[in-house]
Amino acid sequence: MTTKLLGALFLLLAFAGIAFGAGALIFYQGGYEPPPSVQAELPEMSPPIVPGNTVWEPPADPHGSGLLLIDALHRNAFASNQTVALTSKVADLGYDVEFLGGFGSVNEDDRLPLLEEKLRVADSFAVILPRVDYTAAEIALVENFVRKGGKLLLISDPGLTPANNTLAARFGVNFQPDYLYNQLENDINFQNIFVRDFQPGEITVGVNAVALYSAGSIRSSGPSLAFTDENTRSSLQRHDGELSPMAFGDTRNVLALGDFTFMVPPQNAALDNDRLLSNIARYLTTSDRAFELADFPHFFLSGPENTVDVLPARSELLTSGTQVKNGLANLGITANISGVEDVSRNTVFLGLHEDAPLVSRYLQGAGVSVDEVLTARFVPDLELKDTSITILVREQERHVLIILSETAKVMEAAVERLLDGEFRNDLVSEFAGVNNNP
Repeated sequence: MTTKLLGALFLLLAFAGIAFGAGALIFYQGGYEPPPSVQAELPEMSPPIVPGNTVWEPPADPHGSGLLLIDALHRNAFASNQTVALTSKVADLGYDVEFLGGFGSVNEDDRLPLLEEKLRVADSFAVILPRVDYTAAEIALVENFVRKGGKLLLISDPGLTPANNTLAARFGVNFQPDYLYNQLENDINFQNIFVRDFQPGEITVGVNAVALYSAGSIRSSGPSLAFTDENTRSSLQRHDGELSPMAFGDTRNVLALGDFTFMVPPQNAALDNDRLLSNIARYLTTSDRAFELADFPHFFLSGPENTVDVLPARSELLTSGTQVKNGLANLGITANISGVEDVSRNTVFLGLHEDAPLVSRYLQGAGVSVDEVLTARFVPDLELKDTSITILVREQERHVLIILSETAKVMEAAVERLLDGEFRNDLVSEFAGVNNNP
């Protein structure tokens, strides 16, 4: 390579180095160094308007066995899982829970026997958001249930009052077709109202404030249990006084609520909603339901022991005694054949008319005597030929069922009528039935 060529190459490299250095001086801003980590200070957050309170649980003192029956025969506008907050508390207190029907449309002729059969064994009955009217015959069944001490829970909300009122009106309750709202104080939406004014009692004990999310007002012939404040209004009426979304009916065995949403998770955890639910569960599981003869065999499930003693008064009635034992077993009730009465246990006594002195104290209490004729305050005197009489006697928590007949053959027929339900056509009072057909 010539000296001139080497000199030109050197000058080119030198010029390139000078150009690069100048660019670096002009554009260089220093290497990347991340900024020091700074702990951001967040502003203090205010609690939500409706805080979730600690869930209140009642003391663990189950009231014993029983059944809460929930209506699903009248196209009821709720799902079973929406009641879990209530039904779980009822179960914790020792009661079973049963949904009657499948939430669909049931023919009126099919509804009546289902309702009749299930109310025989129920201790409490809940009617929630029905969309089909109750018929006169169905209302009569519920009236009879309440008359015998059963608890009735009626729940409605705006838009579903007409069907509910067909039943509720018989107990002095009228659900108004309005919704309650408050534009000054609410939980985000003006229809989400607060209620803080409660009358003292078993339903409201320990309840200071609840949140209702779709409430209507109630007018009742019974006492109101809660009242809205002066800023809460009704959508359909001018009202100068307080509005009530919660009341008893014309008997303390009927409780009416104008809102369903407060028990649906997660609303059940707002304010004292859970405490209110616990009180309602306790109310439903303290039913003092009384049973009549027509309720056979369910009164045998209400005592301290579910086992029933069957006492044939003589050997020729042993076949009928076994028939009763097996029939009760088919109905889910354990029974034993016994020769001696245990006054602490439910009992079925089977005897001929001449065995009446063995149960005279029960017969006298029921106003019945058996001598040459059958004498009772509820029927004219009857000849004993081909006659059977069935009497239910209640003693505290114990039930004694007595069947007397002319012969062993008549007894077998009487037991068959008892087990297949035909005996209900023989009823002459709430606690007695007479049949004199050969």
